[in-house]
Amino acid sequence: MRRILFFILIGIVGVSCNPTQSNFLETEDAYFGLTPPGLIPEVFAPGIVSDTGWREHCQLAISPKGDEIYWSQFANGVTEQIYFSKFIDNKWTIPEIVDFLKDDLSLLNGQPTFSPDGKKLFFYSRNRPGGIGYIDAWYVERMESGWSKPINAGEPYNSENDDRPPIITQLGNAYNMGRNFIDNKEEFLKFNYSNGEFSDPKTVSIYTGFPSWWPLFISPDESYIIFPSYHESGFGRLDLYISFKDKTDSWGKPINMGAEINSSLTERFPVVSPDGKYLFFMRQTKTWDIFWVSATIIDELKKRSLIK
Repeated sequence: MRRILFFILIGIVGVSCNPTQSNFLETEDAYFGLTPPGLIPEVFAPGIVSDTGWREHCQLAISPKGDEIYWSQFANGVTEQIYFSKFIDNKWTIPEIVDFLKDDLSLLNGQPTFSPDGKKLFFYSRNRPGGIGYIDAWYVERMESGWSKPINAGEPYNSENDDRPPIITQLGNAYNMGRNFIDNKEEFLKFNYSNGEFSDPKTVSIYTGFPSWWPLFISPDESYIIFPSYHESGFGRLDLYISFKDKTDSWGKPINMGAEINSSLTERFPVVSPDGKYLFFMRQTKTWDIFWVSATIIDELKKRSLIK
């Protein structure tokens, strides 16, 4: 039934396209042409991204223009792989595995993230030949013919430990929460990112004594950070917390994102859309659905924080 709805959706989107609109994210075709959510989270794109045939295990990666959406999933006996849908010829394409991974589907690949300019797509790959550790960050470069072959992000970003894809901000920093995050939950790494190169890694703490868990999301201007945590203030398992920068350029005490976002289940993989309008996250329901909600909830949480 969901597949039928998907094909109906494609037809509707194809008719509704407005080619004169310069900002695709402002058109009614963005986000698969779905009606945007309010302050109550809703399952995102049922039958397209969130589907009973697979389990999601990542943050969504939405291109800066909004016309490409990537995610990873376990499906139909296939190991974790990255799927995508793209807006072409006035319609969204049927989701499929990205071409640059089809050569060897025995490898696990996940958590796609875009560089700010959309010219690189990062992801993690497990035990890929040519890697440095068991889990490394890799990337592909945008070419006229599509994406390049996977390229290892190299040292110093990757190490013999587990290293997952970076969150790169508009301030020229790249954040990595993959390295030893289980043994040292309070810290992660920040790199300088310039001309496509990572350098000068520094250890960063969100808030002393407050445990954090992989993965994190940092806003493009680095004014806030969202991450999952096990904490006594939580609603159950992993909850999503948000921390805002204070006047000393440090992140303040984390705030539970509340009963609208969190539940007795696990909430993970936060990401805010490139237009800043929606927060996406995964809730470990029976089908591990991805939810979305209006990002105005972040503004409301900021008002409750101690930041003036």
